[in-house]
Amino acid sequence: MKVIYGVEAYLAPDKNPVVTNPKKQDIDTTYCVLDLETTGFSAVTEKITEVGIMKYKDGEVIDEFSTFVNPEKHIPERVSNVTNITDDMVIDAPKIEEVFPKILEFLGDSVIVAHNANFDVGFLKQNAKVLGYKFDYTYLDTLSLAQDLFPDYKKYKLGKIAENLGIKVEVAHRALDDVDTTVKVFRVMLDMLKKRGAKKLEDIEKVSTTEETQKEAYKKLKTYHAIILAKNYVGLRNLYKLVSYSHLDYFYRKPRILKSLLEKYREGLIIGSACEAGELYQAIELRKNR
Repeated sequence: MKVIYGVEAYLAPDKNPVVTNPKKQDIDTTYCVLDLETTGFSAVTEKITEVGIMKYKDGEVIDEFSTFVNPEKHIPERVSNVTNITDDMVIDAPKIEEVFPKILEFLGDSVIVAHNANFDVGFLKQNAKVLGYKFDYTYLDTLSLAQDLFPDYKKYKLGKIAENLGIKVEVAHRALDDVDTTVKVFRVMLDMLKKRGAKKLEDIEKVSTTEETQKEAYKKLKTYHAIILAKNYVGLRNLYKLVSYSHLDYFYRKPRILKSLLEKYREGLIIGSACEAGELYQAIELRKNR
């Protein structure tokens, strides 16, 4: 018999970047702040039901685009209860193959801005892939940016951030209404970034956090269960390091192993996805394509 040492760990994927795919744009570039309403969470199996976009430049909204989209499938009642969008409202709307070219035309070479941008951009990327369009946009996530700029906030839902900033929210979970709120929040954020010296989009990651907030950022990360097994003595030593770091440096309600730290000490370890609380199972349940 051979004893295999290991742990069931709380794995914390490091925070999503604020800006993805930057191309040396000036911070005063043109932004397209957008929000999508959909039939569900998976960009692969679910469909877009509404698109709302506001084009933002130099502190002002200079153009708007909004439309319902016929998803060609039933909108679940639980989704309708949140979005207030029903099958009757989208039955006569254009289909995504008609709407998508108009979205791309409106976006132009703007930088996309969204709250929890990976969700909205994920749907746009998936539809671009299916419909045969190129999609190579820079996008900025106001959720990640809020976590950096407002580390003392307890919650980072768009409405809660707006409330904390004294911004009145009229209607939630309708595309153009949510976009309007995002624009108002983003305006405050941009002013803060400029005061901290940001000139280009690449500067945002550098100035949005302080050393103190970086130390506390791990507390806001979602954790997943993972199995970590040591296959040799190198792995056992690395496992001891990960367990030590998780308890001494990254303990918040539970010992957390950052994914970046796991990559650093990956040698000699076997990584498993654990139970239904693991990242792989969660991705399968949401039918994510990557």
